[in-house]
Amino acid sequence: MDRGGVRSTSGSGRDDAPQHRIADLLVGTSRAGSFSAMRTVPADRLQLEVRGVGALRLPVPQAQARQLCAIARPARFGKGEATLLDRVVRDTWEVPKSRVKIEARGWNATLLPALELFRRKLGLPEGVRLRPEFHSMLVYAPGQFFVPHQDSEKDDAMVGSLVVMLPSSFEGGVLDIHHGGDVKTCRGSKKAISLVAFYSDCRHQISRVRRGYRIVLTYNLLLDGHSIGGNADADFDPLQLHALATAVLEHFQGAKRRRLVYLLDHEYTTRGLSWVRLKGPDAERAAMLQAAAQLADCETVLALADIHETWSAYEARERHRYGRWHYRSWDHDFDVDDEPAETLDEEYEVEELIESEVTLDSWLDSSGRIDKVALPVSDLDVCASRPSGDLHPYESQYEGYMGNWGNTLDRWYHRGAIVLWPNDLSLAVRAEAAPAHALDVLIRQVRNGQLAGARQAAATLAPVWEQTVTRTEAMGLLGKALRAASALEDPGVAAMLLRPFQLEQLRPRDAKALSALVECYGEAWTGDLVASWSVRRGWHGSGSGREQFVASLPAFCAALIACADSGSTLATRLLRLSWTWAVGELESARHDDAPSRREVALTEAAKTFVAVLASAALLGNVEVRDGAVAALSDEAVLPCALATLRQTPRSTWPSIGLDIVASRCAATLDSLVARPLRDRDNWSIDPPSRCCDWCDVLVEFAADPRRRVYEWPLRKEGRAHIHARIGGSELPIRHETRRKGSPYTLVLTKTSVLFDREEDERRQAEADLSWIRGLRRRRRGDL
Repeated sequence: MDRGGVRSTSGSGRDDAPQHRIADLLVGTSRAGSFSAMRTVPADRLQLEVRGVGALRLPVPQAQARQLCAIARPARFGKGEATLLDRVVRDTWEVPKSRVKIEARGWNATLLPALELFRRKLGLPEGVRLRPEFHSMLVYAPGQFFVPHQDSEKDDAMVGSLVVMLPSSFEGGVLDIHHGGDVKTCRGSKKAISLVAFYSDCRHQISRVRRGYRIVLTYNLLLDGHSIGGNADADFDPLQLHALATAVLEHFQGAKRRRLVYLLDHEYTTRGLSWVRLKGPDAERAAMLQAAAQLADCETVLALADIHETWSAYEARERHRYGRWHYRSWDHDFDVDDEPAETLDEEYEVEELIESEVTLDSWLDSSGRIDKVALPVSDLDVCASRPSGDLHPYESQYEGYMGNWGNTLDRWYHRGAIVLWPNDLSLAVRAEAAPAHALDVLIRQVRNGQLAGARQAAATLAPVWEQTVTRTEAMGLLGKALRAASALEDPGVAAMLLRPFQLEQLRPRDAKALSALVECYGEAWTGDLVASWSVRRGWHGSGSGREQFVASLPAFCAALIACADSGSTLATRLLRLSWTWAVGELESARHDDAPSRREVALTEAAKTFVAVLASAALLGNVEVRDGAVAALSDEAVLPCALATLRQTPRSTWPSIGLDIVASRCAATLDSLVARPLRDRDNWSIDPPSRCCDWCDVLVEFAADPRRRVYEWPLRKEGRAHIHARIGGSELPIRHETRRKGSPYTLVLTKTSVLFDREEDERRQAEADLSWIRGLRRRRRGDL
């Protein structure tokens, strides 16, 4: 298969993976560009005044430097949304920028040409310019410093920082800038102004000033104009471009891959992610990759990726040999000053990469909006010209030797990324990240008269749809899937779209769409689909989704009846499915050995019976109504019956059979109240269920009315089992171990809780009986 005139060479005998060739080809793309650039200019090019100090002389004499410190305030830094002052992290003076006045005309004549030089050295393309935004004046006195940190992007257009070091006499205070394992250093000048520009994702630090004063002006660097990162018409070597396009095509053909993720060298934030603000070599590589994607008939998006790597490692310093270190670095999105970065990684020597995980956090859609995607990516779909291990992680965690596991160092990185996929798989790839959007596309295509194209596009979802729906908890997704399934008028495609859902995801608002499905594919087809939903994961377990569905069952049935004649049939099927589940829930609750758990479970089950009875009345379904009444009339489920009565309006009792339930509850309560009080010498306990020979002994002791204490020589395994059975069944038996002899003796003692429980049950029965009789008297009075 050819795409856009590029012929695949899969099967040509090459054994190197296409994504590795892509990374190698893009390494040689960038003709220029560094993470930092420097230059010096004469001191007489800058004239500035500081209110409270006066005109600043350059080089700055120490007397004026001390005056600056006197009017300054301690510099702060940002941690998340907080602004902190911590001199262990940052110890420097900040002169408020409102006090600083720079003679703009003369300074701009020097600064703007310097920024154009920096643009070229940083690898930013023609057509853009760096615009300086003054941020602050800083003074580092003797002993002051700033630990390794990373600047925040304080503006959507910010790509870097500019440091203007004023000439002065000082020692120490060295600026080190790190990126990708490389370091650039600036020590400043005693006579000239030193200008240093660097990208905002670079870690940098100021070493401790040993003598004198280090004085700097800091600027945010904003990018104006359009980068070639969004322009695929750049001038590239045709042979290199063709080789890149061929490798892209092979990646998608060789193993039926759906996407390719190329990790950029730099880190970006959500506010700074843009094709026009790519940094250094990222811009040129992005342009070439876009051009290759066009030749290979692929779509590209700009994304943010999270990378988690686990390495085998050992501590560089033996004194921490068996310790565990952990830290979480601080967020990048804050608006005050800078962010400290951690240095834990430097204390460990990494050996071998054990595993790597890549997740696409978000991507830039065609309108320029950032969409959250949270999409895991296979290692086979990822490539990078610079490995993540060469960069500095935003978080690290070291786990020392733990017996079965060796020492490991986990690292987490943020990186920009470019994601490619074939145009004919666009819907499927986007559906994995945003399934609701994919359904909207299908519905829109049908409305625009493109039914055949919509069916073809929907078919491409088949390999990913079930896993995508299972992973997604998007509200309203089933409703959209119902509408899309009806619109496509294809039973096979419709079944593929709808099969992954669960019954509890239905809501009354979906009744119209569900009825339309019946009209399109028939009652039998739709009924089988609904039945399959009831046995999917989650339906027979607990969960708020299921409870919400059951509670809405009467409203759902009413909505179905109102939609179409076929609605009653579908509503009856939903009722029967809910009734089957209700019976199972009741049986599970009544057989719980623990009295407190049993009562709670039976009381909770009443919500289902209320909904089932109301729905049965609405549909005139006598079979389900009578079955529910019979189930609630069993004295073993008395808490469920009473809760059902309390949750149902008294006026509706006769129509749904609850008058019968109330009568039988009253009879059961009468017998409980009339039962003679337990003799104080009767220590018999209703025994728990039997599961083994040990339990047989426990049951025999519990049922014996005369025996209160039992001393039982029993080994550890047996004692543990009996402890668990007594606790799990909430038996009023104290269990203690006498640690003498072999085996130890388990001493079981029945407690007076046995009598207290029966007295509590009697009082509750009297209160419940009084409530039912009171309702009956009021009812007769009404009549």
